[in-house]
Amino acid sequence: MSHHVTFNDLPQGGEKFEPAKGGKLIGALGLFGLLGLATSAYYFFAKTDTFAYSWLFAIFFTFTFVVGGCFWILLHSASNSSWGVAVRRIWENLANMILALGILATPLLVPAVQKPLYEWMGHHREAAEHAHHDNISVQDALHHASEANPHLHILVEKFGYLNITNHLKFPFSWQVRFVLYFLILWHIARTLRGKSLKQEQDGDIKHTISARLFSCRWLLFYALTVTFAAVDWLMSLDYNWFSTMWGVYIFAGCAWSSMALSILVVTWLRSLGYLQKVVTDEHYHLMGKLLFAFTVFWAYIAFSQYFLIWYANITEETRFYLTRNTEAWRGISIFIVVGHFVGPFLLLLSQPRKKNPVVISLVCLWIIFMHLVDIYWNVIPERGPSLGIGVWVPGAWVQDIAALCAVFGTMGFLFLRGLAKYSLYPWRDPRLIESVNVVN
Repeated sequence: MSHHVTFNDLPQGGEKFEPAKGGKLIGALGLFGLLGLATSAYYFFAKTDTFAYSWLFAIFFTFTFVVGGCFWILLHSASNSSWGVAVRRIWENLANMILALGILATPLLVPAVQKPLYEWMGHHREAAEHAHHDNISVQDALHHASEANPHLHILVEKFGYLNITNHLKFPFSWQVRFVLYFLILWHIARTLRGKSLKQEQDGDIKHTISARLFSCRWLLFYALTVTFAAVDWLMSLDYNWFSTMWGVYIFAGCAWSSMALSILVVTWLRSLGYLQKVVTDEHYHLMGKLLFAFTVFWAYIAFSQYFLIWYANITEETRFYLTRNTEAWRGISIFIVVGHFVGPFLLLLSQPRKKNPVVISLVCLWIIFMHLVDIYWNVIPERGPSLGIGVWVPGAWVQDIAALCAVFGTMGFLFLRGLAKYSLYPWRDPRLIESVNVVN
């Protein structure tokens, strides 16, 4: 139902968030972050092998929310959508957390952390030593090593992409791409928020048009960045494994989880007295429909990936699912099917439930939990086999929780504190009133 709000009904300069009002949640996140960082620092030196997987899990889980926020502002601008203006600043602030996450992700560049994560890097470093001694290229040294170990032939074939060599022939090594992913996403997030803030100075529609043109150009770079980051950080945990649907699978989870987080943040802000005249049940309905859409989309991609690998029955590909259908991981796999798709699908079918802030917020909490389980299921099963310990690593769950608290807690603290820098909505966007009065 339209509230028929006008610009005169909204405060001049928008609404500024006061961190003191949300001090309990912000303080709790900060405390979790500090405790997690301290505990993770201990494990970094004491148990680097198991710590590496915990840190990758926490970093990538948080990464999905940040790139999800980036996607929603890109899509909003490229499609010239007006309804999302009221909540766009949440996505802008979320996307601009990318540099802070990049700092937290730097341990993944440490060779001692890379060693247990990426077996192929160890082979490359050994080949580099032989190459230096024999005065040949790393690729040739790796080829010689593959004569004794046939499993390395695939690394020779993938050397053009999977390499850590700084050479003119291969300028985009794993480390270079690692930095590029953060820089590209930072450029997208910073540029779009910059245009939004410039509009608050003059109210000119040209900034909206400029953002639309920019988004249409950079959506491709965004898609490539998310896809290759997913390949580099997760798929290459097993250099033999390959899936052409992997990037889309990860992207679906990013969009799904970040929309759920956006709804929770909006509900939290409204509980503190903000956005009362800006966000209505119509916005909840629209965001709920997008949640439903990506619930179905993720399920379609997840099933398609599983079905194609099962049907082809190629040893290098089936190992991924065989590992996750062993011992207790099998129960988690079944739980993901039910909890990640069936549950949210049924709950989000109802229009009244999508329009009810309390109900949909509870659904969003469940969605974020299931997204956590999904990322955990994608990363952690590789730890035991890689370390030669077995399917499960006893006691490693403590490190997983510590890393999650460290990264997600710290990022959550910085994100909520950062909401105070600017108005909670773009108050001079010419389409704001159309957004506030949106009717489904």
